Amino acid sequence: MAKSPDLTRDAEAAHLQTALDRFRDPIISEMRAFFTAHDADADLHSFYGPMAYHLGWVDERFAPAQNPPGKLMRPALVLWACELAALAVGADATTRAERLYGALPAAVSVELIHNFSLIHDDIEDCDRLRRGRPTIWAIWGEPQAINIGDGMFALARLALVDCATRGVAAPLVLGMAGELDRTSLRLCEGQHRDMGFEGTTVVTPTMYLDMIARKTAALMRAACSFGATIGAAGVPGIVRDLAEFGECLGVAFQLRDDLLGIWDAHTSLGKTAAGDLRRRKKSLPVIHALAHAPPTKRARLAAIYAAETEPTEADITWMLTVIGATSRAWCREQLAELCARARTALAHACGAHAGVADSESAQALGALVDYIALAASPAE
Repeated sequence: MAKSPDLTRDAEAAHLQTALDRFRDPIISEMRAFFTAHDADADLHSFYGPMAYHLGWVDERFAPAQNPPGKLMRPALVLWACELAALAVGADATTRAERLYGALPAAVSVELIHNFSLIHDDIEDCDRLRRGRPTIWAIWGEPQAINIGDGMFALARLALVDCATRGVAAPLVLGMAGELDRTSLRLCEGQHRDMGFEGTTVVTPTMYLDMIARKTAALMRAACSFGATIGAAGVPGIVRDLAEFGECLGVAFQLRDDLLGIWDAHTSLGKTAAGDLRRRKKSLPVIHALAHAPPTKRARLAAIYAAETEPTEADITWMLTVIGATSRAWCREQLAELCARARTALAHACGAHAGVADSESAQALGALVDYIALAASPAE
């Protein structure tokens, strides 16, 4: 008997969560220590407090709270890549531990960049809720939220520089600092394009994929690059391979969300069936259908998306049929190809070194690809 898709995904999710849990406490401890060092002035607690609120550590009165901070996948990528790269260059156990310790500030930096972008995204998208709680701007207003996001961006840069105090060579830290700024610029470019798509009816799949390569994939690429740079002490081939892995993973991650946003009602996502269609989100399946469905169907789909009234249940059913017939298989193919490219890059990074491919970090990175790739399966 074939396994239920939900059971398969639950098993992969549990496997991935076990891998993520390994570094969860060290990442959170490092982040809290970093914030404690900066939030020392009582007069500025109203500045740092909302940051701690956004990260789930306090409530809106700044009293201690235990709200989920998210999966912490991006900082985990830094540490997995660091450990794998150190193994690949033959570092012994002591050296690997030292390099992981040196990579923790980079992991904090990546997570803060991610959250800075979320704070600003919430303002730009007028989202009042994130992870089930009011967003920063909804509580403290847009001007304060903009400034708080800017402050978190500055903290992210300072965190990365702290790698130099952990034994990471200054030239490597300088190179990563430049990469962090280039990555942040790509995030902003991607957000600019994403917001621009809202005001135009002409968005091609190529345009959309370029946007998510900037908005979503750039930071995952940087996370893997930072970890590999520290773990391999700058050996370029391994850094290049793991950066490529991160970029493919990032685009695939968004395509997975796009597929499940239409064809998935799995309770862990917290979404209703066809949720992206109900919100008239221009995800890749919709954009592909608008470009490749028969002309009359393209026209009706465009009209539903442009209408002032919300789609009816009949509209939703019709869109599921048309987009499913036109674009679902193509999107799955794109996702499967990206996952294959990620696996190839990971294999190149592992090389022929004994034990690297079987290491805990290589297995964790592979589990992440497997989890994402499930959305490309016809069973899904």
